[in-house]
Amino acid sequence: MPEKIVLTALALCGEDNEVVRTLREKGYDVVYPPKSPPSRDEQRSLLADAVGLIAGSEPITREVLEEAPRLRVVSRNGVGYDAIDLDAAAELGVVVTYVPDAMVDAVADLALGLLLAAARKIARMDRAMKEGGWPREIAADVGGKTLGLLGTGRIGMAVARRARPFRMRLVGCDPLPNPLFVEELGGDYLPLDELLEVSDYVSLHLPASAGTRGLIGAAQLARMKPTAFLINTARGSLVDEPALIAALREGRLAGAALDVLSSEPPDPGSPAAELAALPNVVATPHVAAYTPVTVARMGRAAVANLLTALEGRRPDHVANPAVYGRPLHRAYTRRMCVWPRS
Repeated sequence: MPEKIVLTALALCGEDNEVVRTLREKGYDVVYPPKSPPSRDEQRSLLADAVGLIAGSEPITREVLEEAPRLRVVSRNGVGYDAIDLDAAAELGVVVTYVPDAMVDAVADLALGLLLAAARKIARMDRAMKEGGWPREIAADVGGKTLGLLGTGRIGMAVARRARPFRMRLVGCDPLPNPLFVEELGGDYLPLDELLEVSDYVSLHLPASAGTRGLIGAAQLARMKPTAFLINTARGSLVDEPALIAALREGRLAGAALDVLSSEPPDPGSPAAELAALPNVVATPHVAAYTPVTVARMGRAAVANLLTALEGRRPDHVANPAVYGRPLHRAYTRRMCVWPRS
């Protein structure tokens, strides 16, 4: 009887994709839920006898791992692994892998697109015109303005490179500064409070961790210019959503552009749903990596990580190297950095 691989990454849940074909050609039984993310009961049932999982962004807790005794590999179809209990996985001998590079360009493209859409009120005026209006609103300038980047890793740097042709001044904040941000792009590193005070646009490019949860709260929003915009294509947990709602409603912040929320999809009546519905918010449903090239590239990398680990070899990108008795790698250490707060 063939060993079972579960797919829960939304972009891969379907018969007509390269990942499913590759795994079946390797002799695996491939299954996926009718919709993604799976419910808790679906997750338990799917993983009960599986040896591998190619996961989306759904939580994978200690309880889930303990109820999957045959599971050997969790391959994240993406760069973030904050929803996975890495310590439990290491204890249980489950290798957790991730894909660090595949989505960089797509996420950076959307981040800049959201910035432009929010600044120039593109979505709002488009909606009004579709309803028969002719709303010639004054909008914000982008060229020559200051872009503050919280996080200057792969994606933050890609956003910075895209902003340079707009003649934007680049400022960054990162516990582990990237020399190329200064040497290649002419950026300046500033303390968080100063970055928030001088930036016209603040774009978030941080992993989710205990050290970054709620990093942008009421105190931080109060330091931003009332004409400034917040852009988040990283994780919803980085932002205190009720505080952001209040700042936007009260005119203490010009607008926000968000691809991520604290709950996805947002529950009706939740702060996330209220935030997405505000007229000065441009929101997209966590689709930064959803382009044909990126989906294919991530899928190939995720299945390669999975097969490498199942064959007893070490993948290049392991989120829990303790499973091999190794120290934490730099990417994991960066996750745990404590970010300065006001």
